[in-house]
Amino acid sequence: MSSSTMSARLDEFWENLDRSDPAGAHARLEAVLADTPATDPEALFHRASLHATLGEYAQAAPLYRAALDHGLDASLRTATLIQLANALRSTGDPSGAMAILQGIDPTDPAADAARAYYALAQFSDGKPAAALRTALQTLSPYLPAHEDDLDRQAEEITAPDRVRVIAVGIVIRDGWVLAEEYGGEGGNRPFLRAPGGGVEFGESADRAIRREFQEELGATVDEARLLGVTENIFDARDKRGHEIVYVYRVRSAALESLPLAQRLPVQDADTTVAWHRIDTLSASRMPFYPVGALELAI
Repeated sequence: MSSSTMSARLDEFWENLDRSDPAGAHARLEAVLADTPATDPEALFHRASLHATLGEYAQAAPLYRAALDHGLDASLRTATLIQLANALRSTGDPSGAMAILQGIDPTDPAADAARAYYALAQFSDGKPAAALRTALQTLSPYLPAHEDDLDRQAEEITAPDRVRVIAVGIVIRDGWVLAEEYGGEGGNRPFLRAPGGGVEFGESADRAIRREFQEELGATVDEARLLGVTENIFDARDKRGHEIVYVYRVRSAALESLPLAQRLPVQDADTTVAWHRIDTLSASRMPFYPVGALELAI
C-alpha cells in the first residue's frame, strides 16, 4: 500500500471513529495497519492514540514509548510526547508527565499545548496553585488587553495554608547522605532536603515513600524502615509551612551505587540529588531539611 493511500485510509478511520464501540474501533484500525511491520513507528503511534482516545491510557503509554524508540517522524514527536505525558498523568504518574513536558522546547509550535498538560499534571500532583499559575501564564498572551494584569496576578497566587503530610527517605553511604539540592531563592540560603514528597489521600506513608522515590528518582526502594514522625512549622518564601513528616531509613541498591561525584536529576523539578558528607552539614553552613530528619538516622 502506498504511503498516500495509507494516509487517506488513516484520515478516514479517524474521521469516522465510533467511540461507543472500542472493540470495533481497534479491529478497524488493525485492518488499516495490516500491511505495516509490527515496529513501524507511525503504526505504533496510531495504535497508542486510539487507546488514549478511548481512555485506555495504560495500554497507550508503552506504545507511545515504542513509537519514539523506533524513530517516529519528527513531525509527530512533540504530539507523541504530550500524549505520552497525559497517559502517564492519567495512570497515576504526574511526576513522570511533568518530567517529559519540561523537556519540550518553549519555541515548539505545540509548546502552549505542552504547558496546558503541564498544568493538568501539576493539579494531579496535588499542586493546584501552581497549576492555576501555569494555566494563566499560558493563556495570558492570547488576551493582550489583560496580559500584564494576568501575569502579575498569576505570580501572586499561593497555595492555601494547610498541614501537609509527607514521607522522606534518608539514604546513607559511608558517611555520606543523599539529598536534594536547592540553590536558594529570594535571598534565602542554599539548603538540602531529604528526597520524598506528599502522602496522597488514602495512601499509607510506607507506600508513599516507595512511590515518591520511583516517580522522582526512578529508583526502587528495597527497604524502608520508619525512624519516627516529626512536626515542622517554618517560614519559607514569605509563607508559613506546616508539615507532619514520616522519616524513613531507605535502602536502595540503585541509589547506593550512584557515584559520589554524580548528580541525579529529579524528574518533576529543576533540582538534582547528590551525595553530601554528613560531617559538613550544619544549620549555619548547609542546613538539611526537614529539621531533625537526618538526626534520626545517624
